[in-house]
Amino acid sequence: MTNFRVPYIDLRAEFNELRDGLVDDLISIGEDARFILREEVQLFETTAADYLGAGYAIGVGSGTDALMLALLALDIGPGDEVITVGHTFVATISVIANLGATPILIDIQDDFNLDPNLLEAAITDATKVVMVVHMNGRCCDMTTIQELCKQHGLELIEDAAQAFGSRYQGQAAGTFGDFGCFSFHPMKILHCFGDGGMVTTNDAELADKIRLLRNHGQRTKNEIVMYGVNSRLDNLQAAFLLRMISRLDAEIQRRREIAHRYNQGLDGITNITCPPIDGDGYFDVFSSYVMRVSNRDALRRHLQEKGVEVFSHWEVANHRQTALGLNGFALPNTERISNEVLSLPIHGQLSNDQVDYVIEVIRHAE
Repeated sequence: MTNFRVPYIDLRAEFNELRDGLVDDLISIGEDARFILREEVQLFETTAADYLGAGYAIGVGSGTDALMLALLALDIGPGDEVITVGHTFVATISVIANLGATPILIDIQDDFNLDPNLLEAAITDATKVVMVVHMNGRCCDMTTIQELCKQHGLELIEDAAQAFGSRYQGQAAGTFGDFGCFSFHPMKILHCFGDGGMVTTNDAELADKIRLLRNHGQRTKNEIVMYGVNSRLDNLQAAFLLRMISRLDAEIQRRREIAHRYNQGLDGITNITCPPIDGDGYFDVFSSYVMRVSNRDALRRHLQEKGVEVFSHWEVANHRQTALGLNGFALPNTERISNEVLSLPIHGQLSNDQVDYVIEVIRHAE
């Protein structure tokens, strides 16, 4: 089935809402040939930094590149260990391995985020970085994690790909660590219409290093000060992102309304655990609405048969992906959650009638 009554996300509808403005951006930039690192990139960077309360924001080619450049800026390589989680998109782990460093995986809590109670035991003399992942638009427990990193002299990177706008104790995801790394893939809450990413930092020297690394190490056209890569946020995508960030608060508010509606409508179903909403200093943006279901596969089939598009991220945990060579880690909660996660549709184009239909389908599942 490709035409779902309730699509997981409706990028076509969103594009049609924005069509005229996006076409105007294309024409303006095309007619002036403003393609690479022009004013739209600079304006988006300052707008995003202001929105998050970050000192600096640097647009890059993708969320994966953001993570890689952050590690490169900290000189991470062979012999170094980076602590992160297994319940994440593989990019979080692959950037560590691709730089020759060693990923060290620890388990997660029931909110899908790194369990800070397990962090200290994973630290060794080779540990250089802790890379947290703010999963599904909910921040990790940054108070505990920051304290442990400070005690052990470790750098802190936030994989905030899914958490633009998420807050913990009033502070935005991506502003706690040495670096925050964001993705603007079309499935993200703040997105462009292709690939894009961003690195945030409060350190002027680190910001300068990311700018150099993303653009072949060039200080100017005639001065190369280091080896770098080509990972620049496209100017056209930056223009699109400026339109998207102007409506971000409304998008977040709508997603939070939908999450509350799901939680209320699904309350009392014994085999379903709905995700938490806020609590104890958290402000969740619901990049995804992920519940745990004991009979996940059967419910997923039922929903799809009834025209509801759903996903399971990720059914096979990364440490169980044989080709990655990570099978030495014991992550029991990660494995339990991998067998139970089910993501329901959540996006700004979703109507209350559609949300109520999803709830009705779940309540009538056999």
